[in-house]
Amino acid sequence: MRLSLAARAEPVREVHHDRVNFLELQQRLRAAGHDPFQVYAGHYDTLRSQVPASRRSTSVCYGAWNLLVEHGRYTVTVRDLNRPARFPPDTHGPEPVVFATEQAACEALWAIASRLDPPGSVRAVTADELDPVAVDWLRECGWWPPVQLYGNPFVATHGRESYRIAERDGRFELHLRDHGVAKLGDPVYAADDLADVTRVLLTEVGNRSAPRPVGWPCVAFRICWADEGELAALRALDLAAIIRAYRTERPDPPLRIISEGPDLSLVTTELLAQADRSGNPLRRFVGTRESAAFGTDVRYVIRRHHDPLRYTLDRYGERENHPTTVLTAADLASVHEYLRRCFRR
Repeated sequence: MRLSLAARAEPVREVHHDRVNFLELQQRLRAAGHDPFQVYAGHYDTLRSQVPASRRSTSVCYGAWNLLVEHGRYTVTVRDLNRPARFPPDTHGPEPVVFATEQAACEALWAIASRLDPPGSVRAVTADELDPVAVDWLRECGWWPPVQLYGNPFVATHGRESYRIAERDGRFELHLRDHGVAKLGDPVYAADDLADVTRVLLTEVGNRSAPRPVGWPCVAFRICWADEGELAALRALDLAAIIRAYRTERPDPPLRIISEGPDLSLVTTELLAQADRSGNPLRRFVGTRESAAFGTDVRYVIRRHHDPLRYTLDRYGERENHPTTVLTAADLASVHEYLRRCFRR
């Protein structure tokens, strides 16, 4: 982000528009072709509605100009003024300025934000502009429909995360927004072609939420966006091919296996049900093939070995990385009986 100290040093109360509140300021920035995400007001952030209003009003978006609302005062700042006592005070950027009215504070924010990029240089890409194949994948992964922040459109939303695409000077930027800890920084990826950015959006969503059956390995496009060779491999795939890769149990590169899925032949439906009831559910992913793991804090791992065929049950204590083998048996029945006793406790 380009924070202009010179722009801040100029008088900020003079503005050639009618007075506005923060939401109207956002609309004005969009209409003028500026980036509205350069300014933030937690007081109006409906995507953090689970946070008490008093805390929202003084929260900040790191890297942006912030409007803080507290005790009838309106503060314009780039600093985090409400850090916990154990952290040193934030002194980055100019001194905060306090205003008596929201309108005056928004006039100051307009004077700052309207100088950070040329008029007409930033446009928000809406979800309607995405390829229908991409929209279907976002729906399948649970990232549709997207939401808005202050009227600013996102193209995908899931939980506390959203993606937006900004067209800046003819180049498309993909930004990830964490609504829990808001930051304004460099884009995840940028390209001259919206189709290229859409490919990356599909992988970002697929890496997080691709609907893969239990037992399948965890897969992800782990591509260095600065590596043209790796990017070429992704560009060689159309949108449908990217989606097909996520729907394949053991896909080929550039999609890579990150961790294995549990071997379901090592468990029974009855054991799975008892494990769930006891708070020791089957884990979605394991470190090695031919294994299955249960539990959260304390973990039990069944492993199949060969030459000769045998089964072991390893126990990992809370925060332990090295297991204790509690059972070695020639058949699974003994292992299952041991686990049933553990899950009855």
